[in-house]
Amino acid sequence: MDFTAKYTADQEEIMLLRKINDLVSKSRREFSAVYSHFLDPSQQALVARVNEFLGTVSFEGGYEDAERRLCRVCTDEYNADDGAPLVLFKAEASAKTAELSHRDVLGSLMGLGIKREMVGDILADGSAPCFFCHEAAAEYVEFNLQKIGHYPVKVSRGTLSDIPEPKFEWKSVNVSSMRLDCLAAEGFGLSRSKAADFIKKGAAAVNWVFTTEPSKEIHPGDKISLRGRGKFQVGEISGTSKKGRLFVQLKKYL
Repeated sequence: MDFTAKYTADQEEIMLLRKINDLVSKSRREFSAVYSHFLDPSQQALVARVNEFLGTVSFEGGYEDAERRLCRVCTDEYNADDGAPLVLFKAEASAKTAELSHRDVLGSLMGLGIKREMVGDILADGSAPCFFCHEAAAEYVEFNLQKIGHYPVKVSRGTLSDIPEPKFEWKSVNVSSMRLDCLAAEGFGLSRSKAADFIKKGAAAVNWVFTTEPSKEIHPGDKISLRGRGKFQVGEISGTSKKGRLFVQLKKYL
């Protein structure tokens, strides 16, 4: 029986859920843990809320703060598991002054015919960006990625110590409530009405799930992103003013 209609009417999402369900069947049949291609955060959120998958799925992206992750499907704790099929690459440009962006790296990989679902997080850091790749495409990438942007590069397999530290700044804001539009306005430097307009148009996501509800309640630890404006994580509520306004810490990614 096809259960996917209970969770979405979107055809691409239905196909994703069917693929994960096929992996569940494969895990049971082969008595082993199996892995999907890379999923973006909204796809992960969809898979995670499917009751039929509860207790069988988890996500691995290679490091703690990974956004794009493989879905690990394991139907029994005693199943064999060879580990997540992902590889970390480090690309070093010949010119040390090179500034290689996320777009440069992704564009070069796409230019090799690599599908986006085979590439995990891309961590651009000047002349030596790092990126995760599905093991199935790793050898092809290793031998064929010779240029990123305008610069020749040397590609090698990396370690977690090669991953650059994320850049962020803490910001203390004063809001009337923990509504999404209030926090988005402060976090992205907008008026509350402008923030609400963006949200209603579907440009905002909470924990990578898009929402059109300006009044959505936000909690410490939630991540908020706005298309074209970046993202921030909500920190602790550090106090309350005499007028009942809340002092909230925001971790804004740069």
